[in-house]
Formats: sequence, structure tokens, C-alpha cells
Amino acid sequence: MKKFKVIQYIIIFLCVTKLHVRANQNWISSIDQMIKNGHYKQAIIQLNQLPKKYYSRSKDKLTFHILKANVVKALGYHQQALNVLLPHLNTIKEYPPDIKVRYYNSLGSLYSYIPHMTKASQLFQKALTIARQSGHRLLYCETLNEVGLLYYTHLEKTEYYQLSLDAFNQAIVLANQLPESFFNAQLLINLASVYVKKNAPNHTKERMQSLKNAKQFVLRLSDSFQKGSLLLKIARLYEMVSENQMDQRTFCIQEAHQLYLEAENTNQKLNDHRLASRIFFQMGGLYESTSQFKEAFTLTYQSLFYSQQTKDPLISYQNNWQLGRLYRKTGRIQKAINHYNKAIEQLVPIRKKLYQNDLTKKTAFDDTIKPVYLELSEIYFNLATDESSSLSSEKYVKLMKNAWHTMDDLKSAELENIFDDPCLSHHKENHLQLDRKLESVAVIYFISFPDQPGMIIRFPNGFKHLRLDIDTKVFNEMIYRLRKEIPDWGLFETDATKLYELIIAPIYNDLKKQKIETLVVASDGAIRLLPFSILFNYKEKFLIEEFSIATIPALYLTRLGAINRKSPKGLFCGITKAHTIGGLNFDALPRIEEELKTITQIVPGDVFMDEEFTVSNLESKINKKNYSLVHLATHGEFGSIPEKTFLLTHNSQLRMDTLEKLIKKTKSSAIDLLVLSACQTAIGDERAAFGLAGGAVKAGAKCAIATLWSVDDYASQKIISEFYQNVYHKKLSKAKAMQQAQLTLIEKIQYWHPAIWSAFLVIGNWY
Repeated sequence: MKKFKVIQYIIIFLCVTKLHVRANQNWISSIDQMIKNGHYKQAIIQLNQLPKKYYSRSKDKLTFHILKANVVKALGYHQQALNVLLPHLNTIKEYPPDIKVRYYNSLGSLYSYIPHMTKASQLFQKALTIARQSGHRLLYCETLNEVGLLYYTHLEKTEYYQLSLDAFNQAIVLANQLPESFFNAQLLINLASVYVKKNAPNHTKERMQSLKNAKQFVLRLSDSFQKGSLLLKIARLYEMVSENQMDQRTFCIQEAHQLYLEAENTNQKLNDHRLASRIFFQMGGLYESTSQFKEAFTLTYQSLFYSQQTKDPLISYQNNWQLGRLYRKTGRIQKAINHYNKAIEQLVPIRKKLYQNDLTKKTAFDDTIKPVYLELSEIYFNLATDESSSLSSEKYVKLMKNAWHTMDDLKSAELENIFDDPCLSHHKENHLQLDRKLESVAVIYFISFPDQPGMIIRFPNGFKHLRLDIDTKVFNEMIYRLRKEIPDWGLFETDATKLYELIIAPIYNDLKKQKIETLVVASDGAIRLLPFSILFNYKEKFLIEEFSIATIPALYLTRLGAINRKSPKGLFCGITKAHTIGGLNFDALPRIEEELKTITQIVPGDVFMDEEFTVSNLESKINKKNYSLVHLATHGEFGSIPEKTFLLTHNSQLRMDTLEKLIKKTKSSAIDLLVLSACQTAIGDERAAFGLAGGAVKAGAKCAIATLWSVDDYASQKIISEFYQNVYHKKLSKAKAMQQAQLTLIEKIQYWHPAIWSAFLVIGNWY
């Protein structure tokens, strides 16, 4: 009898265990399917409501956290996803190979987005080693896919292009030995994406074959939301080829159209409104590209209807933007303006998610955000031009303000993107307004429209706008050439004179008539890479010899208010010795000590040199003093993303976030002046140059002095010390103080070349 009961208990235990395992498998596959179908919010709700008994075992618990991190990442919250995974890093060795590989892949994928390529690569290599040793082919394929995606984000480097192709090709060969699945299809699409994005002329045959292979594979799959989504991806790739290869245009458009019809047939069986909105949106875009506007309107409105049913702000904004373009192209301008404004309204709350889901940290902004603002601004600009003869002065001013404010909103969005800080666009207290009259000051808003650059100038007595008589592409090539030549002491006169004729000559008489002394420049596009001071007229005079010049990121991001010239208190920090930090080597800056010694004779303050210049020392000092200026004489680099923007301290790289927190600890609400001596921007990176200007806003400074490239030590010391003398002893405005400091070098023939003096910028409040 006892023996029978024992057997009963064993049977019950095995049944319960089996049910428990089945339950575990069910919730894992259920959540995984939600992620694949794009139901991220539903997946996170299910995970949060899941009873703990389903993931009580350590293996299931880590699987739970991996899935949760993947969902949180898909929602755009990468730091939160990291916080989910990182606590398990020290215990990962205890887990079986399949869990280890998935953990390393999820963590590596997160570092790809942050981005931190080195860490991501290291994690993927660990995953490859474990998957290879365990003989798990699918996991090995999944990891190769992650490696391919990592290199895909850096295709501008030739070696990464081939590495990405190699990773995807290797994964495809192995995946062909496994049962067919959506993963195989995604690999084929990823391979095609590399060929399409790089658009290498010698790989035309491979590009078209990869698209054909992906299409044929996906068409064999059973009907599902995933199949429909994959068909849309391939169709978009065909459209991209049609835009870049005119000889393939007709064929690729036909292929894309056929794929959209296949996706529509698939969805007729599913009746999924999300998929329907995407299909009709992309089809509408295809018809727009072939100027079949009637069909484009019909399809886009269909997409808008379905997106409203699903309450998807992303596709709604895309539809309104597309309708704006269509109405603009068909001459119904007011309707175009209405839809552009709706698109921007819907875009604002989702911008951060678009940035976070962008592996390159730039593509989303350049492709899907900047054009919306730029196109709307151009509509206002063109209206003021086309109807100039019939416009009242009030209507003209309104159009100019609308164009200006739209560009200011664009600048705020770009700073938010660069610094990953949505609060940056809300720093508006005591900021400059467009209606404020500025005596002897002209504000030039340079706008890099796609076909032909434009300018809006705010004079003391009103507005003026004009197009530059040059194609934007040619103009940008001139800028890049000049930016490369000047720091290397190259020839600059021809291009600098051409720029003067394009930008200054058309408004020169206005500047003189209104007795302008200071030019305040808000730049957009490639022109950010150059200081306006180098513009050179036919009399062989630089623009800085006639006007003092300041740079601003945007008008209402410029803080006003008088500066403390009577009793300034400075915080002075410097690095003189050679350093190696984070694998980067930095040369010694021997003249920094003399520079700071000279400056502290003009402005009193506290000095932290070399070993004393640490973040901890600054933290202990900065909240006890009422500093009005902060001077950092050290190596610094400004890139287009926060991770490539830093200032060097004795033992670390000081990020802008940390600098901002430090400055906010001062007793003053905002410091008058932030001087970044010896910093430079990434060459050829216009967003880095804009980030340099935005860094002053982010750090909480009314004004910043910085350089676009590394400057000779003697010249730097001379200009900086003269600048301080002019501001705090002669009581000149900061713009005029810098002008006079630069003129002291220009007047000496050995220092006349702009490589020596022109890199210095006055950013922000120029008074």
C-alpha cells in the first residue's frame, strides 16, 4: 500500500513538473511572439503581471530579464534595459550555454545602440565562442547576425562594409542547414540592406541578387504580420535602389509595387490595422515618387484612417508629413502648411524614441526629422519671395517669423538629439526673443535648404531674406574644402572671397546703412564648420576687420543679462602634461600654465592644475563659491554624439552631462562665461560644430569661448589673455573683445593666416 502511494506521489510530481515546464515554455513563446509582432506595450504588461512561480528557477529568471530588456529596448529605453541586464553580468558563468549566448547578445545589442562599439564587439565575441563550443547552430547564427548589424552601422568605413557582408553571409550558410523560419528571411534582408546602403558600384549584380533571394524566400512563408512587415522592408529596399540607380529605376519600382500588393493580399487574411496603415503609407510614398499624386493622396488618407484606429503616433506623423509634401507639390500651400504643423505636433513627443532606435545616432534625425522642419520653413520662405510684390509688411514679417521659429524648433530638436536631453529645448528663461530690437546688431539665420541655401537677416529696422546664388551641393563642397585647408595653413583666399560675395556682398549696403557693428550668426548645415570671421573681400580684408562676430545655436536658446565685470570670480583648470586616457593619447600643453598665470592677474580666482584638476576636486569646491566664469584649458573634443564629446581632466574624460551638473552647483544661477581653451571639433562633422555651440547652452553658460580646431599655443595664449583684458579691464562686449584680440594677430604678418586666429568663436550672449 505504501509503495503504491509513493508511486502516486511520484506520478503527481512528474505531472506537476511537466505542467510547470509547459507553462514556462508557453509564457516564453507567448512573450517572444508579442515582441516579433511589435506588441511591445502588451508584452511589458504581460511580463509585469506574470506570476513569479513561472520564473522562480534561476534559468527562467534570467530568461525573464532578457525578454524584459529586449522589450524595454524596443520601446526606446536603452539605459533602463541596461539596468535590467547588468546586475546579472557577474553571475552569468553559472548559466547554461544557450542562456549565456542570449544574454551576451542582448547586452551587446544594447551597447550597439548607446553606442559603445568596443564593448558590443567584445560581448558578441564571447557569445560566438560559447555558441561554437556548444555546437548550437541557431545561437551561432543569431550572434553572427548581431555582429553584422554592428558593422552595418559603420559602413562609412570600408573594412566594416566587408565585415558586415561576411557576418551575414556566414550566418545565411549556417541558417540554410536549419529549418526555414522568419529568422532566415531577416538574415537575407539584412544582407541586402548592406548592399543597398553602401551602393558600391562594383556590387550591382550582388545587390540585385540579394534582393531577389530575400523576396523569393519571404513569399514562401505563411501569412502573418511578420511576413507582411518583411515584404514592406524589401519593397523599401527596392525603392532605395530606384533612387540611386537610374538604369534600374523602372524595374525596381515595379518590384516594389508588386511587393506592396503581396503585402496587401497577406493582410486581407489578417485584417491587421497596423499593417494596413504601413502598407498604404509606403504605397502612397511610391506613387508620390512617380508623380502619380491622385493615387498617392488616396493611399495616404487610407493609411491615416488606419493609423487613427490604432492610435499610432509614428505612422500618423509620417502620413501628415507625406500629405504636406503632396499638397505642396500640387500647389495647395495652406493645406500643406496645416499638415506639416500636424506632423510636427505629433513628432515632438516621439522624437526621443526615434533617436533611441537609431543605431547611427544621426540617420533618424537627418532622414525623418530635419526634413519636416526644413520643408515647412522653406514654404514660408518661398511665400515671402513669390508674393513679395503683393505682401503687406505685416504679412511679410509674419512669414519671416514663422520660417525663423520653425528653424529654431529644428535647432532645439537637433540639440536634443546630440545630447540625448529633451530638457535642453526648454531652457528659455530670460532668453532672446525675435521681437527684441537690437541696436547696431544684425542677426543672420543661415538655412541650408536642399537645392539652394537661404538667409534671413534681422536688422534693427526689420527683416530681409535672400537665396545664395549657388547650388547647395556645390556650396557644401566649397565649405568642406576650405575647412580642410585652413587648419593646415593651406590656400584659402579664392573660396573665402567667394563666400564673402555670396553671403555678405548682397547685404553689405544694408549693414553699413544701419550702422551694424556686430554680426550674430545662427548657422545650419555645412557652414557651421567655418567661422564667419574668415570671409575675405576683394580688398583683402577679413570680415572680422569690419564687424565683431558671435555665434548662437538658436535665437531663443541665447541667454541675455549683464555680466559681472566689477567683481568677477573665476574657476581656472588646466592640463599641461601628456596623457593617455581611454586608449587615447593627448600631447602636453606646456603653455597652459603661463596662460592661466596671465589670466589670473586680470581676473582673480581658484586654480586647479594637472593632478588637482579632477572632477572630485571640482565638486568639493564649486558649490562653495559664487563663480562668474569657468575656464578649462585642456584637450577637448566635440563629436556628433555625447560619447564623442568630452574635456580631459587629470584622470578622466569630463562629459558635458557632468560639466552641466557641476556648473549648476555654483551659487549663481548661470555663469557668465565658459572658456574651453584647446578644444576642437571632429573635422568635417557639422553636427559636432553645432554641438560645440549647444554645449554652452547645456552647460548653463550665458556665453562660451571655444575653438573649432587646435590652435598654436602662443596664439591661443595671446588671444585668450587679450580677450580677458578687453572684457574685464576695457569693459568691451565679448564679441568686440574677441574681435580686438584677433586683430592684434592679424596686424602682424607672421600671424596673418586664419589658421592661427580664426578658430576662436564667441558663442551665445555677445554683450
